[in-house]
Amino acid sequence: MTNQGPWEPDVNKMGNWRAMFEPPRRDGQPPPDAPAAASIPDDAAMEDESSDGVAREYRPWLLQRGRSRPAMMLGLRRFDARSGLWQGWGLPYPSLLAVEYVGDRMLSLDFGSRQFMIQGHGLSTLARHLKQGIVTVIQEHAASVWPGPTEGPVVTSIMKVGGEPTGQ
Repeated sequence: MTNQGPWEPDVNKMGNWRAMFEPPRRDGQPPPDAPAAASIPDDAAMEDESSDGVAREYRPWLLQRGRSRPAMMLGLRRFDARSGLWQGWGLPYPSLLAVEYVGDRMLSLDFGSRQFMIQGHGLSTLARHLKQGIVTVIQEHAASVWPGPTEGPVVTSIMKVGGEPTGQ
């Protein structure tokens, strides 16, 4: 028996079945490349991080680039000054049951068995982005990592409700 390649249906019996799965081509142009250019981070954004993965400039939250797929996980990060290490949680977006906020200074996230309280200022924008499902990471400000004043929104504390306070 000779191997002639993968099995293909008979075009005479099935018709052009591939046309259902391929986008129409104009003037013989090849199909668009995947993934979309909007989902690939640019070099300037990559240079903004140091070798340990910490951004040189404080950003209270990071948003998803491109909207080809919804974000599956929400990351919460805080810096533990005692150990000098980053601590964090990765939580699935589908289990986010509620986003509650009080003004723009307090926000709570309910993941069923886990609840988190986020404090800071300028958090009303974060609440809006969370409801859209485009936040990938929420990051607590650490004065030892980013010294000096910050402009704009700031997350001052991320606390797991029922656990130890994690604010500095």
